Amino acid sequence: MTDRADGLTGFINRRLLILTLISTILASVISAVYTLTEFNISLKPLLVQKASAVAEVVREDTTLAVDAGVPFHKIKGMDTYLSETVEKYPELTYLTITTDRGDIVYQGGNVPDFSFQAAMSLEQGSGTQNVLQASFLTRLLQGGMELTRLLPLGEASSIATENVWLPLEHDNQRYGAVHVGLDSGFIRTQLTDVFFDIAIVLVAVLLVSFEVVMVVVMFYVSGPVQKSEALLKRQASGDFSVNQNLAGSGSIGRYIRRLNEDSEQLQQRFRKTLAQIGEGQGGVVSSPEEIIKEDRPSTNPVRAQLRKLAERFSLLNVLKEQHGNIMDARIPLFVFAFAEELQKSFMPLFVAEFYEPNPWFSKDIVMGLPISVFMFVIAAATPFAGSWVDRWGNKRLFFWGLIPALAGYLGCAFASDVYDIIFWRGVTALGYAIITISCQGYIAAIVSSDNRAKGMAIFVGVLMTATMCGTALGGIIADRIGYQPVFLLSAILAAFAGILAWMMLSSDVDKANKKDAEKAGAGGGALTLFRNPQFAFIVLFCAIPAKIILTGFLYYMVPLYLVSLDASQSEIGRIMMVYSLVIIPLSPLASRFADYSGQMKQLVVLGTILSGVILISLYGEDSIGRMLLAVALMGVAHSILKAPLIAAAMEAAEATPEVGRTTALGLLRTSERIGSVLGPVMVASLLVVYSFAEAMAIIGTGIVITGIVMGIYMHLSARKQEITS
Repeated sequence: MTDRADGLTGFINRRLLILTLISTILASVISAVYTLTEFNISLKPLLVQKASAVAEVVREDTTLAVDAGVPFHKIKGMDTYLSETVEKYPELTYLTITTDRGDIVYQGGNVPDFSFQAAMSLEQGSGTQNVLQASFLTRLLQGGMELTRLLPLGEASSIATENVWLPLEHDNQRYGAVHVGLDSGFIRTQLTDVFFDIAIVLVAVLLVSFEVVMVVVMFYVSGPVQKSEALLKRQASGDFSVNQNLAGSGSIGRYIRRLNEDSEQLQQRFRKTLAQIGEGQGGVVSSPEEIIKEDRPSTNPVRAQLRKLAERFSLLNVLKEQHGNIMDARIPLFVFAFAEELQKSFMPLFVAEFYEPNPWFSKDIVMGLPISVFMFVIAAATPFAGSWVDRWGNKRLFFWGLIPALAGYLGCAFASDVYDIIFWRGVTALGYAIITISCQGYIAAIVSSDNRAKGMAIFVGVLMTATMCGTALGGIIADRIGYQPVFLLSAILAAFAGILAWMMLSSDVDKANKKDAEKAGAGGGALTLFRNPQFAFIVLFCAIPAKIILTGFLYYMVPLYLVSLDASQSEIGRIMMVYSLVIIPLSPLASRFADYSGQMKQLVVLGTILSGVILISLYGEDSIGRMLLAVALMGVAHSILKAPLIAAAMEAAEATPEVGRTTALGLLRTSERIGSVLGPVMVASLLVVYSFAEAMAIIGTGIVITGIVMGIYMHLSARKQEITS
């Protein structure tokens, strides 16, 4: 029955997820094709209109010279004038002035080898006008066929240059023409940008849909089905325990309550039987041992049989359902983290817009200050947030964290100088620290030691999904509406996350958390935990270096590096998105392998060394492709590192039982934030003296050394343990 039950839950989950993916992909693809088609159809007439305007200006200048008596074939400086005009407009490939028979007299730009006389015999713009006046289906089909040539996978050689021309006339006699070449490659470039933007939106929509469907399915379908399966399995095996705090809604919830009521009625009948033979004591008996006391054996065979029945069928057992699930914190955390990640792809560039020279800091350092202050405040606030969780609970603390977070977003939205940005980012960091530690503590309170790596992988996965969606979409949105309106959008999303937390987080987890904190005692703290050498080495040589790379390399250096190579804001967002896109599928695999093999510390060391090697590999020629590859490989390295790092640190902290779980998590997060603070400062300081490649090679060498030191310590510690045993 267990296999069939598990199969039913898995069947429902798989079908719902597949159905959601298919419907979401189908809707997104149709929307993408329509958007690209309409963009292409609408863009071309605008470019033709612009080319006609340029041709009109050249025609007026030429006509003015001819009317003034300058011979048509002897206008000085015309070639230079045409070349300079072409250079001003990237959508133009050439400008030529020809005779009435199509012979070139003056030219600028890259003139193709084709007949201008034949071009003048064609009616201009007829194809475009026909498409604009066609039906929706015709436009979609014709535009779709053209898209296959214009999109990145199309053949560039099949794209023809559009020729726009205007006649040159004197005394109503045509003596020549002005020709403007419209670069279809420019249209291809614009469509490629839109294509990638839509692809990013598609991926983001799929990830958001997955997060929402996971929670909805868990709450309303698979969760209740699993409860009913567990209850049926219990009753089929002869266990008629009653669940005292059973919760559930809908048809499956009513079915579960009905099964529970059957067990409750059976227990009531059993208690009536006890009351009949036990002098009215059936209502107060709470365990089979109380039917017949061990120290006072009874000669009554009925009582002995009743005790056996109670033990065999759990007729006196009352269960208390544990409220709270990892999914409770998943969606509120995702929405809030998504709101925060919207600014990551443009933060240094946003600060650069407000920079004014000063005698204290260079521009590079000032651009890194908001990130450093953000991480410093998180590092300073996280230890206090851990104790606040024990005092006030995860749910209440989430709402306290929303106050500074919302204030910080609104402050940045209306900032007027660099100092405003730095201050309000620090305020936002306080809210971020409180909310993330409350959600992490909520998840840690629910998972057990057997599935700790898997539970922490869920926490990491939610943050990475939010990072990927937020970073990529933030760059696109900033390109469209500007930097500061993005902060207003973040404030709206953060408020929505608060509403979700109010609806979904359980207060029962807070009660259990307080009991665990009381058991741990008040004597455990940072000094006690850092006397644990395993925990200290993991933090100093793995956790801190990982965050130095994340903030110094990904959040600070990558945007500046790509801007120096003339990458657009959307391209920067796409490249940074690759990091999270790699981690999202690989991190769960690494966590499963860590749980299965038990080699958590080894995976942490491997990920640390790989991270350093990747940074060293950036030493050399600068290119966007090389940076894209480095970001992708960094995602692979951190996939190996992230979830096992948290699990390994928590495992090491168990050797210091006087320190509570939330305190240990808080100290780990604080240490990571120290690395986050150091990252931008270290990179900015190195960039003052060295190039991008040299700075990354220096930091990469240091990271490799820390990984090797950690590996040596692990080896020596293992040998010492073998000798001792």
